[in-house]
Amino acid sequence: MERPLIKSEDDFQAFDDDQYSDLDQFSPAVPDLLTSMNMPPTPSPSRQLDTIYLRNLQLSAVIGPDAWNRPDKPQPIVLSIQLQVDTSSAGSTDDIKNTFSYGQICKDVTAKLDGKTFTSIDHLTSDLAGLADNWPGETLKLQAMAPKAMLRVEGGFGREFFLRRVETKTHGWKTLNWNVGSHEWVVKGLKLACIIGVNPHERVEKQNLSIDLRIQGEAEVADYTMQIKGGFETWRRLIQRVCDVVEVSTFETLEALSTLIAKTALEGFPIPQITVSVEKPSALTFVDGSGVQIVRDKKWIRGLRAESN
Repeated sequence: MERPLIKSEDDFQAFDDDQYSDLDQFSPAVPDLLTSMNMPPTPSPSRQLDTIYLRNLQLSAVIGPDAWNRPDKPQPIVLSIQLQVDTSSAGSTDDIKNTFSYGQICKDVTAKLDGKTFTSIDHLTSDLAGLADNWPGETLKLQAMAPKAMLRVEGGFGREFFLRRVETKTHGWKTLNWNVGSHEWVVKGLKLACIIGVNPHERVEKQNLSIDLRIQGEAEVADYTMQIKGGFETWRRLIQRVCDVVEVSTFETLEALSTLIAKTALEGFPIPQITVSVEKPSALTFVDGSGVQIVRDKKWIRGLRAESN
């Protein structure tokens, strides 16, 4: 199948096949590593844009305490990057000088992490964002996952952000700067068990669940430490709170369980919006997993409070 042209961010969104696919299922012909982010629309550029990307670059770094709360322990970090650039000249000349090398992206990122100590995953991604000042392109997507950062979270904890290069005027001078379009934190594959289901046999034994959380960051605040005080410990408390409410629950539907998780997160933590995905891997014999995904925000919480008053 011929790969469609990507001419705008809207096209980029439409090009994505699976909004919440695992990175290890990423197809080189379909670069959709960060499609689950809520990307803001952008005007169609005057020229065609293509995508240079790295998928699952595996490095290590100190990013604060590890899953056992041990300081200064290096952890595996998995990075995926997409950079939208115009590669038409290299396409017509077959000359690498007329494009931006993904090898250079890899070298820059590796050098940035080599031997460095970061206070958090947010510190790490903020530093990586600074590399974009030396890169061409009009949009940049970056995902950094720490697969061993949390106990019981098999897919890892990470941060994703989307940057857009925009033109600004200062004292009559035009400059191009990277602006934060959106950013999220990801908890992937939290493994819990509870009574869940409508069938008689489902009311007897606890079922395993896999839970994903996507926590939207404030649009104007890219620095997590400015948005929520407490750093990584805040996420640990959130995960522990989710564990506490899920493992004693006995709902019949995933919809009700997902709603409880969203309500717990939004009421107890200063986050604007959360996406909750809950999957039952054992519900259907010939299906890898069946589940429900919901999105809830602070406005929804305020509505619940108004109804109860």
